[in-house]
Amino acid sequence: MFLGLLLDLGVDENALVAELERLEVRFDLSVSQVNKNGIAAISTKVALPVGPEVDEDEEEHVHCDECGHHHGHDEGHVHEHPHDHDHPHDHTSGDDEADEEAQAHGHGMEVSEILAILDRLSEPTRAKAKDMFQALLEAEAQVHGTTVDSVHLHEAGALDAIVEIVGAVKGLELLGVDHVTCGLVNTGTGFAKMTHGTYPVPAPATAELLKGIPIHMDSFAETRKELVTPTGALILRHLVDDFTPISMTVERVGYGAGKRDTAVPNVLRGFLGRSVSAEAPKRLVLLESNIDDMNPELYGNLMDVLYKSGALDVFFTAVQMKKNRPATRISVLGELHSKDVLVQTIMRESTTLGVRVTYPERYEAERQIIDVETELGPARVKLASYGGEMVNVSPEYESCRQLSAQSGVPLKQVYTMVLEAARTHQGAEEESD
Repeated sequence: MFLGLLLDLGVDENALVAELERLEVRFDLSVSQVNKNGIAAISTKVALPVGPEVDEDEEEHVHCDECGHHHGHDEGHVHEHPHDHDHPHDHTSGDDEADEEAQAHGHGMEVSEILAILDRLSEPTRAKAKDMFQALLEAEAQVHGTTVDSVHLHEAGALDAIVEIVGAVKGLELLGVDHVTCGLVNTGTGFAKMTHGTYPVPAPATAELLKGIPIHMDSFAETRKELVTPTGALILRHLVDDFTPISMTVERVGYGAGKRDTAVPNVLRGFLGRSVSAEAPKRLVLLESNIDDMNPELYGNLMDVLYKSGALDVFFTAVQMKKNRPATRISVLGELHSKDVLVQTIMRESTTLGVRVTYPERYEAERQIIDVETELGPARVKLASYGGEMVNVSPEYESCRQLSAQSGVPLKQVYTMVLEAARTHQGAEEESD
C-alpha cells in the first residue's frame, strides 16, 4: 500500500524501478489502478522468482528460519508529509490471517547476504535501507531470544522486504520529502495466523518496532485485523519525523490500495504539500504538579530523568499551598506523543499524587547554528529569526567556556568577542546575497 501511495502522489515509476534494479534481484513490479469502495487507488504487486506473486502491502514480509515465524499483510497507519508534510488519516483494513500461500520459499538468507545486496544501492538510500533492515533483524532476534547473526530469513520473505523497504526510502527521496509526520497509529486488534500458530495483534516483531510510537487499538469490527506489520512499523519508526497533528498546505492527495475488499475502504491515504508559515504556533503538552513533601535532593534527578524521557523543558517554581505550606510546582513541556511517558516518569520519580495536563501553543523562532572565527579560536553561535527578521544572536555557552578556559580570558569578554565576530559574519553574508 505504501508504494502505491507514493506512486499516486507523483513518484516517477521508472526512476523508482531504476533504483530497485541496482539490487540485482529478479523481481517484477506491477502497478495498476483499482477501485476500493468508490475510491480510485494505486495497487502494487511484487513478483519474485522464488515464490508466488506478492501483494506489496498484504503478503508475507519476513520469515525467520531461526525463529520460525512470518508476518502477513503490511497495512499500516503510515502517514506521510512529503515536501514538508504528507499526512494520511485513513485506517487501512488488513486481513484476519496471513495468506496460507505466502509461506516461506527458497533457501535461507544470511544477514551478510542481505547487507551485500543493499550495498549495491546509491546513497542516501543505502544507509537508510540498511538501518531499517538492521532494526528488523534486531526485532526478530529480540522476540525469539537469539542474536542478529543467528537470524536466517527465507529468501522470498527477505527479498520482498528488501524491495518494500528500498521502494519506501527511494520513493520519499524522489518526492523531495524533507519532513514526514504521522497521526496516532491504529494497530488493529484480534489475532493473526502465522507459521507457528495464532498470535495477538500487533505481531511480536511489530510490537518491538512500535516501541516509542503512539498507538491505539480500537474495537470496531471493521478493524479487528492486523493493520500494521513489521515493514509498516519500520516505515513509521525510521521515516516518520514526528507524530503530531497536521499543519500544512495540501497540494496533492494520494491513495495506496490493499488487496482485500473490506467494509472500510482498504486504502492508505496521504497528503503531499508544504508547511504553513513558520510563524504558526506548535501545539505541545504541559504537565504540572504541586509538591510539598518531597526530599529536595530528588528534584535534580527528577529533572535529569524527565529530559532523558523526551521533555523539551523542565522548570521548578516556588508556590504556596494550603495551610500556607511552601511547595514546588513541577512544570514539564513536551511533544504531544511524549505525554504518556512523561506522566509515567513524574508519577514514578516524584511524590505527587496527580498530574495536571494542558495543551499550550508555542510560537517558535527559526534557529540556526553557525561557526565563527575569533582571535581566540572558533566558536559556535545560535541565530534566531522570526518573520524573516533576525531577532537574536547568542554565543553558545560551552563553546565560549572552552575558549575562556584555554585562553584565560574572562568568559564575559569571550562572549563580547564572539558576538562581534558573529555580527561581522552576518554582515558579510548579507553583502554576498
